[in-house]
Amino acid sequence: MTEPAWSKAPPKKILLATDMSSRCDRALDKSVELAGRWNARLHVLHVLEREPAWEPTEINDVPSWRRGPDRERIVEEQIRRDVGEAIGSFKVHIEEGDAAAAIERVARDQGCELIVTGVARDETLGRYFLGTTVNKIVRRTPVPTLVVKRRARPYSRMVVATDFSDSSLHALNVAAAFFPDVPLTLLHGFEISFSGFLERSDFRDHLRAIENEATTDFLARSSLTEEQRRRVTVLIEHGAPETMIQAYMRDKDVPLVVLGTQGRSAAFDILIGSVARRILESAPGDVLLIREPKAAKA
Repeated sequence: MTEPAWSKAPPKKILLATDMSSRCDRALDKSVELAGRWNARLHVLHVLEREPAWEPTEINDVPSWRRGPDRERIVEEQIRRDVGEAIGSFKVHIEEGDAAAAIERVARDQGCELIVTGVARDETLGRYFLGTTVNKIVRRTPVPTLVVKRRARPYSRMVVATDFSDSSLHALNVAAAFFPDVPLTLLHGFEISFSGFLERSDFRDHLRAIENEATTDFLARSSLTEEQRRRVTVLIEHGAPETMIQAYMRDKDVPLVVLGTQGRSAAFDILIGSVARRILESAPGDVLLIREPKAAKA
């Protein structure tokens, strides 16, 4: 399958999906920052809930924001106030209906190459969680999705999670194309059922040799330039991937983790419901989810 244009260069069109709540404020700021950095066209989408089917006795009894198209006008004015003069022109889209379907449709129709959104947070437990809309977005569209948690500052470094699969190779290539000058760490976390073997030095050495060979082959198959390959830091650690990534991002103050996702239907649900979900919940920074182009919509 032909590689999409956004897999080889920074996006030229960005879609910010916002529900107008405070959780999307950082996503808005990040979208503006990236649009300015890449000289990209920004599209801002808000999906309205469908109006309840009721008939007022007097039109004057209905608040102005509930009267037909005025609701759309008020939302658009708020978006324009929020964005302000941080960037030049941008396009506002107001849709109604299912949020994930609208996001997928607008991204496709406008040729957007990156979707940016916020992520829900459980204030009681202090954990982020993968909301229904984000889950559906990643399932429906091949366009990369950036889930923003941190304040909008240029990324100083990033970590790419890898299992040496084709999907993680694609994610590495896209991340390097989006942020060619950002220092990159390739992190492979693995778990062994019989962890007692790790106490044997010969087994550890043998395992390390296998992992190093896999890493060398993985980087050789990538589209990274020679300069980028020389700047890659490789970490191969025993432990759950989400635990390794969380610790590394926190200890090294890494603001972005990149994940590759793949598959369709049940296989994809398993992935997004386990490793990717746990990383998104636990990562103390932004998460860029990149789906393989061949992983068609289920």
